[in-house]
Amino acid sequence: MEIRKPGMAWTARIERLEAIPEADKILRAEVVCGKGGRWSGVVPIQVYAEGDVVVVFLPDAIVPRLSDLDFMAQHRWRVRPKRLRGCPSEVLITPLTFYEGLPTIPGTDVTDVLGVLKYEKDIPANLGGVTKGWLPTFIPKSDEPNFQVVPHLVEALIGKPYVITTKIDGTSQTFYHYKGRLGGCSRNLELKDTPTALVWQLAKRYGLPETLPRMGNVAVRWEAAGPGIQKNPLHLTEHVAFVYDVWDIDSQENLGFEDARAIIDSLDMTGVPIDSVDESLPFFNDDEFRELARGQYKSGYPREGIVIRPLTETRILGERLSFKVVNLDYK
Repeated sequence: MEIRKPGMAWTARIERLEAIPEADKILRAEVVCGKGGRWSGVVPIQVYAEGDVVVVFLPDAIVPRLSDLDFMAQHRWRVRPKRLRGCPSEVLITPLTFYEGLPTIPGTDVTDVLGVLKYEKDIPANLGGVTKGWLPTFIPKSDEPNFQVVPHLVEALIGKPYVITTKIDGTSQTFYHYKGRLGGCSRNLELKDTPTALVWQLAKRYGLPETLPRMGNVAVRWEAAGPGIQKNPLHLTEHVAFVYDVWDIDSQENLGFEDARAIIDSLDMTGVPIDSVDESLPFFNDDEFRELARGQYKSGYPREGIVIRPLTETRILGERLSFKVVNLDYK
């Protein structure tokens, strides 16, 4: 599905151009988009120079259908991070001259001006069920930021105890109990309790309608994976709920790592796979983070990436201290 979301397209400055080994037609470009972050992309030679102001489309942006961007039709107009000749190609970098009337100041969000939308994974209709309403306001929408956009959060986590978990390629779901009310939700919607609603199927499999009321006002959040979801890269034979968060509705906070894992264990559910837990996150440069995200699921298929968080739940100026790193080998 495609949704409106700010921050998907920016004016940016090319900070650095570098040659790519064994590539004579493309260069690596480092672009700075202001609040849109710092990204690595690939551009043709002899078209750009360091210092140029360009327009950058971030991962999962649905670019405008302009004649100058016709080459994106083969990608269904969606920007997908990948590697080209081993070089990170995370964003689409285009000349400012492709567009009329755009500001020339780097770091300007031009998402709305260009009519850019964001691609968002959704559960197939045959597994989604019947809509009851929007995601309740007492549960925040799950949306992990890319590390490139939140350098202040990355810096804040360096030297602190941390956990790295594998990002599961599935569909986000939430099951909650609040003041005697039970609910099952997709990323954006609350769904009725019907036989086709996978979130309710999974909740009942794990006995959540009976156990959550005894825990108070709480929401369990998981990534549902398995047959019929995102081509099932984990090669599962049945649907599995990989829990990544437990949300305390009363305090409006996520539980810390140890408390959340204790609840996951008590519910006899599966948590997202843990890569590492350590007492101090070392400094990683951008490329080292990208290497850290590489890896495979047990199926042998490239994993989607990783999520890095402190062991103790932390907020920095209202932002949750947590971010993701996408695996550029992921298809």
